[in-house]
Amino acid sequence: MGDEGRARLLAGVTLAVARHLGVRLPDLALLSAWGSPIEVAVPAAEASPWLVGAAGQALLDRDGRRRRGVFHTPPALVAPVVRWCLEGARPARVCDPAVGGGAFLLGVAEELAGGGEARASVVRRLVGVDIDPVAAAATEAALCLWCGGEAVPDVSVADALLRDEGEWGEGFDLVVTNPPFLGQLARETARSRSASTSLLERYGPAAGGYADAATVFLLLGRSLVAPGGRVAMVLPRSFLSARSSGRARRRVLDGASLERLWLPDAGAFDASVSVCVAVLREGGPRRGSLARATGTPPVELEASVVDAGALAAAPTWSHLVFSGGGPPPCAPVVAGLLGEGCAVSAGFRDEYYGLAPFVVDDPGGDTDDDCFAPLVTSGTIDPARSLWGRRPVRYLKRHWVAPRVDVAALRAESGLGAWATGQLVPKVLLATQTRVLEAVVDDAGRWLPCTPVISVVPPPDRLWHAAAVLLSPVASAWAVRTYGGAGLSPGAIKLSAAQVRAIPLPVDGDAWARAAGEVRRASAVDDPVERLDALLAAAAASTEAYAVTDDGLVDWWAGRLPAHR
Repeated sequence: MGDEGRARLLAGVTLAVARHLGVRLPDLALLSAWGSPIEVAVPAAEASPWLVGAAGQALLDRDGRRRRGVFHTPPALVAPVVRWCLEGARPARVCDPAVGGGAFLLGVAEELAGGGEARASVVRRLVGVDIDPVAAAATEAALCLWCGGEAVPDVSVADALLRDEGEWGEGFDLVVTNPPFLGQLARETARSRSASTSLLERYGPAAGGYADAATVFLLLGRSLVAPGGRVAMVLPRSFLSARSSGRARRRVLDGASLERLWLPDAGAFDASVSVCVAVLREGGPRRGSLARATGTPPVELEASVVDAGALAAAPTWSHLVFSGGGPPPCAPVVAGLLGEGCAVSAGFRDEYYGLAPFVVDDPGGDTDDDCFAPLVTSGTIDPARSLWGRRPVRYLKRHWVAPRVDVAALRAESGLGAWATGQLVPKVLLATQTRVLEAVVDDAGRWLPCTPVISVVPPPDRLWHAAAVLLSPVASAWAVRTYGGAGLSPGAIKLSAAQVRAIPLPVDGDAWARAAGEVRRASAVDDPVERLDALLAAAAASTEAYAVTDDGLVDWWAGRLPAHR
């Protein structure tokens, strides 16, 4: 639905709510800028200012919401965040720079009015900005309804990330928002080259690379907040651990402290990613208490003491989110890093899309294996087992049974020939978005990894040793503790190639050799019971190689293995 249709329907909703509430509205953009309102019937029991924003969300189909990265913030998410932000504070100026349907500003307004302040006075202290003119107009209308038509809030249409700094006025006492989630790996949500350049000029390297748009909004929030004020933001949970957010994590703690961290339930709202909520205080103590909560509604956890300097230097913030259910603690004896002896790589967009013209489906096995390389996706990798050709996969928005790459044509007609040659060697392939590290050995060197599968190429005589490390409970525990939260689901592990290079290695010796042998045995058998037996034996041997006392670690790891063994 186009802007005009959305606006006219929302205007109809606004007028229906106004009639039920007995509110006489002033001249609002929503009621006139897009033409005559469409009459809408609203039950009296549902007539509320909150309905305008919820209706605006409903009028965007799921594909439209995903492309824009916008998802309506439900009251269950708004209420606790607003309560935390207003603890001990009566902010004079409040801003939502990605205001959407106005949920956060409505929440702030209700909390402030609960203290006895006149509603019109509250509304005049609220500032909203949104790039979507219909959303901005809906927020203006909702807040005007809320105060009985006695005041119109300051809501502007602009790209807040690039808005002229002089247009914001004085610093805000509270900046709170649920910003667009726009990952930079997908073409449909990636920034243009000119936008990327502008953001880099304004916010520096922390806004570069693959930093999500929500991360840049957090940088904006820090630039808008006044000394002593708070910034509260809904963020993709991957912000806590993703490498692309590392600079931003350091930047936002330069002169501010992390006061609170909340991990709502995975289904807290309609986004397809798990989220977290971070609350920062400008000029807060460098060492102080961090309040933590999980679930929806939030359940408070034991507070932890956090040093802002140490947190800024930490590779991730994943260690802040565990409250039980994580791996048992272990202190492995480490003799190096995986990347010191192995070449580790992962493809990007160029490889993912560049392979497309050369991929064929070969369910009958009719092609020449020497010329057509199996394209291995994360979904076909189980621990020590390839499911290629046995499990359908999804690539380029379609299903494949046995995708193969025409290597000869790839070399002759594309710039990916050298990449393919480097991959067609004996290697270990590591899946992403898994509950434990799942790796499979390509000892013949005949498979091509499909982005984001990670390729690990060790010396030829250490192929199975490398696999034993990746399939060790110690490595999975390290990954969860260090980078947990970067995956699409709360329990998933997602590592970059650089992070895989940092996986610790055990002391070389008999235990590591036994683990490698058991992984090789697991890879050679079809019987699932025998394979599981070999995997558990490899897990026990690798734990011994790290000199870790198995205090439930192998059981924790085994409980997270895929059910299809």
